Amino acid sequence: MSVIAKDNYVTLEYRLWLDSGEQLRGTPEAPEVLTFIAGCNELMPGLERRLLGLRVQDAVEFTVPAAEAFGEYDPGFVQEWSHKVFPLDMELKPGQKVLPANLPFPPEYPLTVKEVTPAAVILDMNHPLAGHDLRYQIKVIEARPATPEELEPLKECMSCAEGMSCEH
Repeated sequence: MSVIAKDNYVTLEYRLWLDSGEQLRGTPEAPEVLTFIAGCNELMPGLERRLLGLRVQDAVEFTVPAAEAFGEYDPGFVQEWSHKVFPLDMELKPGQKVLPANLPFPPEYPLTVKEVTPAAVILDMNHPLAGHDLRYQIKVIEARPATPEELEPLKECMSCAEGMSCEH
């Protein structure tokens, strides 16, 4: 029977909840489907470690602690930003999700406006799921060796991440 291992193509059905009980993905009637190649940095490491070794048809539940998911909430990531990084005609309100244009790095997720003052915009730079344990319910649908065609783009991009020469 096939098992989840490095360089295997995997298909899962899953449901995901926050530690608060809020359902994020999938429902009892309709789970989400996820496909990935194990060992190619497509999943957060804390999740992938718990999947390795599972077999097709295995159904498991587990929690990925915040520290292994999106990290603990860091109050130091709440920062003041100039109004200049936002379009002049943008009306900013607390709780709003924004992607400021003039940041020195592109954010991977929208940032949350905490407060707006005449002098600055207070942004929460933490990932929206920081500080939350993530509870998963997973069923393994498929696990098979990935084809060379499936592996090639991932291996090339892994070379880029490791600082090796790459065409990307």
